[in-house]
Amino acid sequence: MFRVFSGSCLSLEDMDTIYRPNLVERPHVLGPGMDFFTEDGEPLRPQPGIETLQKVFSGSALDLNAMNSDAFSDSEQQETNSPLAAQRTLPVSTILNHLASETEKERTRLAKSKIVVLVIGDYTYISSHVVAKLLDMGFTVRVTLSDTTKPQLMDTFYTSEATNRISITQLDMTSSSALRDVIRGCRYIIHCGCPSSVSKKKGPVTYHVEAVRALFDGIRLAGKSTVKRVVLTGAATSVFNVNDPEPPSGMFDESNWNNAAANETVALAKLAFENEAWRIRTMLGMVELVVLLPSVTIGPSCTEETSEAMLMIQNLATAPRYFPFCPDVSYNFVDVRDVAEALVRALESTEVNQQRVIISNQCLSLLEMARIIKKLYPHLTPPTRIANTFMTLLVGTTQSSDGLSKNVKSWWRSLGVKRRLDNRRAVDELGLHFTPIEETISACVDQMIRGGEVPNKDASAATPSPLATALRVSSVVALAAITATVALRVLGRKR
Repeated sequence: MFRVFSGSCLSLEDMDTIYRPNLVERPHVLGPGMDFFTEDGEPLRPQPGIETLQKVFSGSALDLNAMNSDAFSDSEQQETNSPLAAQRTLPVSTILNHLASETEKERTRLAKSKIVVLVIGDYTYISSHVVAKLLDMGFTVRVTLSDTTKPQLMDTFYTSEATNRISITQLDMTSSSALRDVIRGCRYIIHCGCPSSVSKKKGPVTYHVEAVRALFDGIRLAGKSTVKRVVLTGAATSVFNVNDPEPPSGMFDESNWNNAAANETVALAKLAFENEAWRIRTMLGMVELVVLLPSVTIGPSCTEETSEAMLMIQNLATAPRYFPFCPDVSYNFVDVRDVAEALVRALESTEVNQQRVIISNQCLSLLEMARIIKKLYPHLTPPTRIANTFMTLLVGTTQSSDGLSKNVKSWWRSLGVKRRLDNRRAVDELGLHFTPIEETISACVDQMIRGGEVPNKDASAATPSPLATALRVSSVVALAAITATVALRVLGRKR
């Protein structure tokens, strides 16, 4: 009798037996029935094949397959023992290697949980992605905030598992004594830049310089500091000015500097921020320093705060049909998630120590970006044509707060000009893989659609009301009148 014992009392019940000639039958060890032995008394291995093998359900989850069919046939047994089935079964070595790999990952994660990273720069567009990535990699994170209401927002973005590895401190980033206390015990510091809204008494340049001085002074005051490296977030505007001649290679790299930023307050503040950091590092030599230079940053936001470039994408996506023009200007763009990835990678990369690293993906004109939006979202109405120089100056004037100001002058110098950035150091030394620009733009527009800032397909299909049509016509007439006025002013200034 060929029997299957499952280890359950259910298998002790009587079962049908099949007798074979030339075999010695002996009582079954457990329960009634017989087993097959040779004439020498050796148990037959395997037991003789039979037409069917009755499956016994033991009541455990291991025998649940007995509920799917009534019997295994000999052909099914052969298929189970076939080479193909053997290939589907993982060898023991593979399983052990997998377990060893998982164990190594846990060890690495446990080791990183003991490393504290300080993120300075408020909870902003870039820093929110940086904090999320650090927590995902297992680091313990300290975040500095200038507003006590913002910690409530952070509960939305992090799991309960991560809350044990994140702490929030309210402080003034220009105060070295406040930074001293929060720096103690940290191995790495990521400075995501200063907030866009600063005190009018100090101004952007003064605020940026005071912030970087307070950072290094805080490291010095911390005494026997554990800080190994500081990663600063600068800006690609520190690399070139729109009036700079194109280098022989056709691309600007980390060896280039913007020497004409005096007329642009924000660019000058970023440049002063970086220069002061290098000066202090050279003078004191306390820690390692890496400066990342991201270009125009776009991409989905973890918070309600976005960048000015995101507003530009929103304006392109919601452009009116009756004015399908955009200026012939180009920018270097990068995904905010790539910037966060670069900041985290720069913490431990030995190749970028004491280096500037440009973080930029691709140089696109506004028209090229509008075409991508139209390709991905046919229901939207981005511009389809390049505006001429005069029309561009007109738009710049109407959007500027002080008439023919720096905004128009900047556009005048950059019309039709492409200044490309070299990102080879980020790719080769940081191992960064940039997100395709179409994927980045798609993530931006999708988030805007979910937030109601950009119409979805159903909303855009609605027919405009007569009042809206009348307002559009009147705006075109007003635009023509402004055009004539600005033309006279421009001609008068040239004379």
